[in-house]
Amino acid sequence: MTTDLVGGVVAWWARHAPELPTRTIEFTKRVARMHALTDRVTVAVLTRRGLSRAEYDVLGTLLTSGDTHLKPSELSSRLLLTTGGLSNVLRSLERRGLTVQSADAADGRSRRVTLTEEGKETAGRVVREVVAAQHALVGEADLGPAIAALAAVLGELDTPAEV
Repeated sequence: MTTDLVGGVVAWWARHAPELPTRTIEFTKRVARMHALTDRVTVAVLTRRGLSRAEYDVLGTLLTSGDTHLKPSELSSRLLLTTGGLSNVLRSLERRGLTVQSADAADGRSRRVTLTEEGKETAGRVVREVVAAQHALVGEADLGPAIAALAAVLGELDTPAEV
């Protein structure tokens, strides 16, 4: 065990509940800690830009999806947002002129969400700012082994991405 913040937590559990799988505890705590640290810098950028985390996630998903017209249900499943929560986000983005919704040509009951030109520019700019802030946090650390390890674990847990 290391003596960093997570290492101390894992060591406590190892002493007080030795029957628990400490590798699982350490892995999940380190992933959670990394998320908290990166989320802090991400939210700082988004706050300056007047975007919520959900709005940023929708803009980024639309920008990188490869499909410029996603159904709200597709966005909801990709982002793990409830349909009600997504509806609020989509209304906000549309009011700001970043997205538009139109009828689905193949299914008149359904809608499609598209980035406007301003939405594309905003999404591209904010994603670059967020990545720059995250890179400033992690610096030049050798992320290769961590990326490979997380990819292996997620490969067992996650469903394949539809690109």
